[in-house]
Amino acid sequence: MKKLLLILTIFLLMPFTKVNAEEVSITFFNGNGCPHCAKEEKFLDTLKKQLGENINIQYYETWDNKENNELLTKVRQTLNNKDEGVPFTVVGTKYFEGYNDNIAKEIKQTVLNNFDKKDINITELIKEGKQVPTSQTTSQNPTIHFTLLGETNVKKTSPLAITTTEGIADAINLGSLWIILFLSGIMMAIYSNKKRLLLGGLFILTSTVTYMTLTFINTEFTVNQTTFIRTFIAIIAIIVGAITVDAHIKISVPKKSLLQILQELFGKKQMILYASGIIIASIIITFTLVNQTQSSPLLVKTALEINGITNQIPYMLLYFFMYLITSLILVGVLNIIIKELVIENTIGTYNRLIAGIIMLIAAFILIYFPGIFMMA
Repeated sequence: MKKLLLILTIFLLMPFTKVNAEEVSITFFNGNGCPHCAKEEKFLDTLKKQLGENINIQYYETWDNKENNELLTKVRQTLNNKDEGVPFTVVGTKYFEGYNDNIAKEIKQTVLNNFDKKDINITELIKEGKQVPTSQTTSQNPTIHFTLLGETNVKKTSPLAITTTEGIADAINLGSLWIILFLSGIMMAIYSNKKRLLLGGLFILTSTVTYMTLTFINTEFTVNQTTFIRTFIAIIAIIVGAITVDAHIKISVPKKSLLQILQELFGKKQMILYASGIIIASIIITFTLVNQTQSSPLLVKTALEINGITNQIPYMLLYFFMYLITSLILVGVLNIIIKELVIENTIGTYNRLIAGIIMLIAAFILIYFPGIFMMA
């Protein structure tokens, strides 16, 4: 048991090893109080959390800072742009005026294109007083920072190696581990070993299929949509947690509470309702967490494009197969821990209370610390 826990700990710590990668620079000229700038800043913050060390965002406020405004003027002149106003965003030698959803997509795609052929950083050259070369695109070996592989030359690394390792890494990032945390609360409330494994596997399988579907159709949500879905998931976690805690405490009241009614419903056809509830919860949960942690599939697809692989479906199927297998292994380990430390121990008397507390903690994390799930 101790060896198993040691191996799991090492396995979980692997993705967080830091390796410095060659970054793609984004220059963002903005103004204090500019509503469009504020919207783009949220987008860039999300992009930074998704792509991590692969990008470097430089912020220049131009309305209150004369020096930054002069820099913006010089950059516009170099790019032969005679317009005015902010936001004004520069990626390499390409610029974007204003901000909307289409511009956001173009900025993101330009960043991904720079992983293959990195553009010079015009802003930095102008700022340092250096001459901007006539040949604006630099020829470099395309490098991307991956979770397990670190800084990787994608043309010298096997696409199979990239796909396999990133599929494993994606299953143990913080967003995926939140799913495991929530699932542990559900599993801990179930006494039967077979039922725990069955429902846990069903949850992970549903989550993987949902994740894969959203990735293939390139689904992304707006900030407001993500916030709504995340809040809805937190409410589900709170309700389930409260039901589980109430089941342990067995509060006696003259009239049946809503919690007691829900408990009775679950008691009559427990497995069918549990299975249905787990499928629905898994789909909804995956919707919001995938939107915040889907940088790994995005980077893998970029690596495949750089290698000239047009048929990416087999590779992405392998990616999600590795994601599924790794997740199922985690569920198996989780089941052993629950069985050994909770169900077959004196603490098992309080297993439902502990399960409820775990789900309430999961809801608290999702509401107050959602940013921790945006890990590349």
